[in-house]
Parts: sequence; structure tokens; C-alpha cells
Amino acid sequence: MTIATVGVEIDFSNGPSFGYPIVLDDPAGPLDFGFLGLTPSDIVDVTDQVLRVSTRRGRNRILSNFEAGTATIVLNDPNSDFSPQNASSPYYGKLLPLRKIRVYANVNLGGDIYRYYIFSGYITSYDTGFYQGTNATATVTLQCVDGFRLLANVSTDIPPIPGCSAGQLSGTRVNAILDYADWPNSLRNIDTGNSTMQADPGGNRTTLQALQTIEQSEFGAFYITPLGVARFLDRTEVSKLADIVVRIYSDTGASGTLPYTSIDTAYDDQLILNDVTVTRLGGTPQIIVDQDSVDTYFYKSGQRSDILVQTDQEANDQARTLVATRKDAELRVDSMTINLNNDNAAQNVAAFNADIYELVNIIKTMPGGSTVTSELFIQGIAHDITPSYWNVKFFTAEPIIQAFILDSETQGLLDTNTLSY
Repeated sequence: MTIATVGVEIDFSNGPSFGYPIVLDDPAGPLDFGFLGLTPSDIVDVTDQVLRVSTRRGRNRILSNFEAGTATIVLNDPNSDFSPQNASSPYYGKLLPLRKIRVYANVNLGGDIYRYYIFSGYITSYDTGFYQGTNATATVTLQCVDGFRLLANVSTDIPPIPGCSAGQLSGTRVNAILDYADWPNSLRNIDTGNSTMQADPGGNRTTLQALQTIEQSEFGAFYITPLGVARFLDRTEVSKLADIVVRIYSDTGASGTLPYTSIDTAYDDQLILNDVTVTRLGGTPQIIVDQDSVDTYFYKSGQRSDILVQTDQEANDQARTLVATRKDAELRVDSMTINLNNDNAAQNVAAFNADIYELVNIIKTMPGGSTVTSELFIQGIAHDITPSYWNVKFFTAEPIIQAFILDSETQGLLDTNTLSY
């Protein structure tokens, strides 16, 4: 059987790092799975108490920025073990805000159990649900947020962030900001970057806001992975991801495709941009207008301001790229839902391996027998899990940046693909 089972583990130890810390002279740190830590592990698996799990992480399609990943976990708690005031609880004194928590899926493949993490974050509250009626049970709801919460809790001073000098590549700047926030090196996967940055301007903001300014300046992506790792993609890597081997989802049942339950489509003006202004800090506003699009859809304006690229030309390139990819209305596939409560091993493993910026093809059979195929990036992932069902929803969007990649069968087509700035 390959039906997945959900699991939840809580780590009551201090520090932001996940896993099993290897502490010198501590026999509890397994060599093959641990990392060097400062405190012993204090992990409890509460899988047997799980009643429901909901998680969501990814990019806000309308606002076009990544938001904090969240999880809501409902546990059966008949003895009030998760009440901080219960002195007889085995967790008494440990139920503090921002304790670490992970949600995982176990899949049995040929007798071997494979574990896939789908959320790693921090508990922000323990909400008790008391007995109600004769058939109800006492519960606790754990509200959880990923590492964006920790980065948003760190404020910068008015002076510039140390180590953020002019001329740094964006990846170096991201690491400098993470250093300022004491973010662990073990929870980083940072690309080098393509654009060089101005010196950090200083000012009272959060380190998350400072990081998102670099994300927009690079025209890349910054988010937290299911393992709790801070991931920074530069625009070259985003472009290359449009050339990876895709998974194909279809309602036709054709060989080599994976099934889905439903898709949500839209054809509207929400994502149209034909009047874009991008301004670097201290620079001249770069305004790009596509008049044909304005004539068709009226003005649809957008702007980015105070990005930290060093030249107005880079700001102009960003504005041109946004207008070129967003000036027309297109039939969109906004999301795809998959039912994982089944014995389809390929479908389940693919769903648990999927992450932000994976490229997928979605095929939909239209009335009359025609088919529509959309090539899309996954931009967000949501799981909704109970004992009776497991649904995962992929939020999708067309790639904004597509480079001309030599020798590529999909991204090296003359008159079709364009060279990204």
C-alpha cells in the first residue's frame, strides 16, 4: 500500500534549527540525520493525536510576493496535556510560543517507509477547545508560522546593516542580512545572484522587509522550503527552472501523465499590467507603457520603488520584462487540486516532492474533445488533511522570466523564446 499517512513532531528545544542536534557527549544525536547543535534534542511525536492538519505556503498571486507559510494543527487532547497551566502535563514548562514543529508524510513504497516533510515552522499559539456535548473531545489547535515570522521579528537599526556595502551581488547581500538576524547557516540555500546592489540604505524596518527588497531588486525569489530552509533564487536560476523536465498532469488518463481532481481557471484582467514604473533608490523612474494593451484594456498600472540595483538601465529592464509578460489577458490555470487518499504511488510521491518553482504541464479536456495544455510554475502549495481525506492544492502561474537557453528543446526556440536581461 502506498497511501500516505500524516505525522507531526514538536521540538521543545531552543534555537531555530530543525532536526536532531548532534551535541558533543550527547548520545541522542544520530550521525546520519543530525547537525551540530548547542542544546540536546527534545522532540516528541504527536502523530497519534492528530485530528486535522492544514498548511499553506507560497506566493500571493495578486500581490506578487511570498507570504509566510502557515499551518493549523488540531490535536486530540483529552487530558489537557497542551494546556500551559496543567502542572501534571508531561510538557509542563515546555509549552512556550515559537517552539519548533514539523509536519511530514510517510509513504510505504515496497515495504520501505519514505518520509517527506511538508511544513517546518514555529508554534505561535496553543488554543484549547473544551468538551462540548456527549460525543465531542477536548482538543488543542496549534497555530504555526514558518521562518518568515522569525525574520519579521528582527528590526534593523537606523544605520545601514553591517556588511552590506555597495557592489555586492544579491546573494552576498541576502547572506549578510541573514547574518544580522542570526539565521542559522544550516538553514540556508542562497544563489549567487546576478545584480549588484547599492549600499544598504539603513532605516527602521524588519530583516524580512530588507530581504524582500533584495528579492525584488534581483527579480528572483525568497521563501522558506518545507524543511525550514531560507531559499533565495536568482533570476538565472528561475529562468533555468523553466527548462527542467516537467511532470504532466492530465484528465485524459494518458500514459506518462498523472491524474488530478480539479482545476480552477480564470480569464480576467487581474494580472494585466501595461503601464509599469520601476524606480531604483535615488534613481529616475523608468516608465514603460504598451499602448496597444492600453487601447484594449485601458490603463492597468503597477510600480516597484526603491529597489537597490545600481543603474537605471536595470530598473528599465525590469519594467520592460513585466510589461512584456503581463500586457495581455490569457486563460489562466490558477490552481490544481489532487486527492492523495489513494494507492497511486507515482502521484503521491510526485506531490510530496513538488515545491515552489517546479514546472508542470496541465492538460484539460474541453467540451467537444479539444484539449488545452498550460506550462506553469508551482507558486504555492496547500495541504488539507483529515483521517478521511488528503487534498493538496497547487497554486500556479505562468513564468515571468523565460531565458533563451542554447540547446534547449523548450527554451531555445528562435522567434519564441527571448533572452532575459
